[in-house]
Amino acid sequence: MVHAGTLSPENAWREVVTMTPDTRPLAGPAGGSAWQPARPGRPRPMNAGMLALVALPTSPFWARRYTRSFLGTCHGMTDSTTETAELLVSELVTNAVRFSGDPARTLRYSERANAGLISLSLRHFREALLIEVYDTDNDPPVRSHAGDYAENGRGLMLVDALSKEWSYFFPPGGGKVVYCFLEIT
Repeated sequence: MVHAGTLSPENAWREVVTMTPDTRPLAGPAGGSAWQPARPGRPRPMNAGMLALVALPTSPFWARRYTRSFLGTCHGMTDSTTETAELLVSELVTNAVRFSGDPARTLRYSERANAGLISLSLRHFREALLIEVYDTDNDPPVRSHAGDYAENGRGLMLVDALSKEWSYFFPPGGGKVVYCFLEIT
């Protein structure tokens, strides 16, 4: 990573990242983010929920289940929006699990306490759903070019295709947050 020269105090935690065609520009937290303090004039969600997970292979399942349950309590949420949100959450949490630990190493029961942490934030606004996934990896997300017969590598392509927008930022304590907005239909 290349660090910027002088940053204002409120943006001191941001870093400038060397870009490739497969990375997104670094952004700060989205408006209404769980990572920003509530302030007058900023968007406020109608409903908000958060789930903490350990970076384990079962995390995407629990994240999808939580998403369905949370969206079931949100007024005006359609089945189509819920299904798309579940897919987006699954892809983002799968990436977080994959990149926040050593994917080749199988944790024994006694070692699971050392697994990375992931958090999922869902924020329901009038016209959109903000999905934020935090993981402990400090590398930016990179959209890969999966081959025709590849079994993985299409997650961010799906996020890009199904969401209104997506990006990421580095919170002050380390790690990263990848987020996307899903329009509510």
